[in-house]
Amino acid sequence: MPYFETIHDRIAFIRATEIATFCPAAAPCHDAASDARCSTQTAAIQSPAAGGFPPAAIQSPAAGDFSPAADRNRLQSADFQVLLYVYDHRGIAWSKSPQGTRITERPLPRKGWYHRHEYVEILYVIEGSFDQLLLGERCRFPQGAFVITDQNCAHSDYLEAIDAAVLFLQIRPEYLDELLRSYPQTDELHRFLLHTLYQQKTEQSFLELSRTQAPSLGQSGEDSRALELSRLLEQIVREDLSRLPGSEHVRRGLLIRLLQSLCTDYAPVLHSSSRESREKAFLYELERYIRLHDADVTLHSLEQVFHYHRNYFSLILQKYRGQTFRKYVQNVRLDHALQLLAETALPVRQIAAAVGYENTSHFYHLFEQRFGMPPKKVRELHAPAPAGSSCDP
Repeated sequence: MPYFETIHDRIAFIRATEIATFCPAAAPCHDAASDARCSTQTAAIQSPAAGGFPPAAIQSPAAGDFSPAADRNRLQSADFQVLLYVYDHRGIAWSKSPQGTRITERPLPRKGWYHRHEYVEILYVIEGSFDQLLLGERCRFPQGAFVITDQNCAHSDYLEAIDAAVLFLQIRPEYLDELLRSYPQTDELHRFLLHTLYQQKTEQSFLELSRTQAPSLGQSGEDSRALELSRLLEQIVREDLSRLPGSEHVRRGLLIRLLQSLCTDYAPVLHSSSRESREKAFLYELERYIRLHDADVTLHSLEQVFHYHRNYFSLILQKYRGQTFRKYVQNVRLDHALQLLAETALPVRQIAAAVGYENTSHFYHLFEQRFGMPPKKVRELHAPAPAGSSCDP
């Protein structure tokens, strides 16, 4: 297969070659060469040795009826594996993993087997949309969406007569934990992923991620981010499919870059069987919003954004942080001011205004009460030593 710059280039090539030239068994063949190709493909579809399996029933199985994942390409024993699927509206499904390539044709719509994994699955919708049955509901994920399903969450795929392409990244929980711990754990989503996808053992949950808007970038900037992601995913696929010496080390670095992007450029929504997990997921969203808008956040603005009564925000913060809304916002503002004092040369008055305090005297009082010293003293402690100075006697 030729070299591709982006994952979208790879999908376009597969559609123009593998899928466009595939002759479904039910379609008439017009020449001897087509007859031979159809016979080979039909055998691949029907032969269990070739990885084929019987069509799944359209109706939902009885509660608790979980079968192993029917598609053998979806099973893996390594720390990590990619599985690329390209779906055609005629019912053709092309898949590629390190174990090989497979192409099948079945009637649509079609629902797959309910199954669980021994690994965490990161799903990315490259083209079209993709439906899954998760936590008893049918969920449709649009192009560009990431979905992270933990190993406890039973689910099945639901395929309709549309063109789509989906990349599955299958990661052992221990390996994901290792990747997440390989860079500073300062991001909230980073900690969130560690809890929801590795530390919890009894709940069923999945995490839906959508890219956050960055108005300062403009459309060209958003297009650039999308292109960078497409290139990164292609690199991950290429390295895993090649399995060349050293590929696992290259792949590890690429996965860390991907996880870092998910932690900084995407907003998570947790879907869980546990009420506490849903509350903690909302707490993450609430805290993230407060930190991004600490200078002017109010209970009224939170009502406008999240559409909950203002009492609910105070209840959640009191329950999980032991603080009232007012106290929590005050601490966020002062922490932000501390960071600005240490990392910038902005005047104290300007820093106070930047974190929401127009009254500088009041800011000084709160700051010293919180940190035990005035802002100027903090700045002195973080000031770089003069050039040529030495601590030696």
